[in-house]
Amino acid sequence: NLTLAIDMELQAYGEKLMQNKLGGIVMIEPETGEVLCMVSAPSYDPSLLVGRKRGKNHLMLQRDPSKPLFDRPLMAQYPPGSTFKPTQGLIFLQEQVITPETRYTCAHGYTFRGGKPACHGHPSPLPLSGALSTSCNSFFPWGLHDMLDSRVRYPSVQQAFDVWKDHMVSMGYGYKLGIDLPGEKRGYIPNSKTYDKIYRGRWNSSTIISIAIGQGEILATPLQICNLAATVANRGYFITPHVVKEIQDTPLDTLYTRRRYPTIDSHYYEYVAEGMRGAVIGSPYGATCRGANLPDIEVCGKTGTAENPHGKDHSIFMGFAPYHQPKVAICVFVENAGFGATYAVPIGRLMIEKYLNREIPEADKMLEETMINTVILPNYALQQ
Repeated sequence: NLTLAIDMELQAYGEKLMQNKLGGIVMIEPETGEVLCMVSAPSYDPSLLVGRKRGKNHLMLQRDPSKPLFDRPLMAQYPPGSTFKPTQGLIFLQEQVITPETRYTCAHGYTFRGGKPACHGHPSPLPLSGALSTSCNSFFPWGLHDMLDSRVRYPSVQQAFDVWKDHMVSMGYGYKLGIDLPGEKRGYIPNSKTYDKIYRGRWNSSTIISIAIGQGEILATPLQICNLAATVANRGYFITPHVVKEIQDTPLDTLYTRRRYPTIDSHYYEYVAEGMRGAVIGSPYGATCRGANLPDIEVCGKTGTAENPHGKDHSIFMGFAPYHQPKVAICVFVENAGFGATYAVPIGRLMIEKYLNREIPEADKMLEETMINTVILPNYALQQ
């Protein structure tokens, strides 16, 4: 007999918010690694796969261009966008490339390359916590530049990059996390040999600068992004995400009970948590997650807007709550929905409220109705 960690009411609510959209929601209890909710949109009626017509119905679902059989939280591999920035800050701190007080300049972009990647207007120079709060697109490229191109720390760019890559893998990126469900994908984190092959050994930070802000070759699943939020919530460890809470008369595999520690010293996570809190309540440098600010819950968050070569950008939100003694971590991913703050943040806000308060207050009822009724679908799905 299996007991699942899935919160049935929360799962149903997430599916309601994600109707007529493509994407997914993952929620994890940081302390245990238990998956509280895993929404994949679009969904389908499971009764279609029962009875004599199940073969015909399965073929119909397989041919549906919106891919309802595709489990997006586990299988979709997206550029993580700015939700990737906390990992960069942690690596730069660990490798002593920066301190929490280090400030980098931003002039509407990464000045070393003439303003690319581009950035929005905000005070400059700024420290790590401010860079996370306002989601600066210059701070993290500067950090990558100082890590990869300085020969003081590492004898070659290849060795510097592989140190970077090993830290990333320890945080749960680039390989399967090992959830107790089939079909999980690994995402993608390149190593130095990848770039040696592409650029024939002649490359530096400027060649690959977009990876500093979660673009370029970087791919991650919503599960991996949520797991990062759980790691920050725990201030430096995670337990492999799992949906099985208990098996009668059988202990859970230790994979789902033991703590996994990334190669980052735990005290550095507090600086990232501080930046994610500032993103919600505001900081002197700006804030990108104000829409997740709840009066009675200290939410920490990070938005992401992932570039999409096939259409409108993807909207992402990663967060946890409360700030101290967190009870939940979340990732919301809405395909083709534009800025992270537009759809992913309000959906994340409602999901956190639903889980921690068990109800949506009257003040958020209009927001709830808007999110439920909003249709964000590509033309082929609308035509269907």
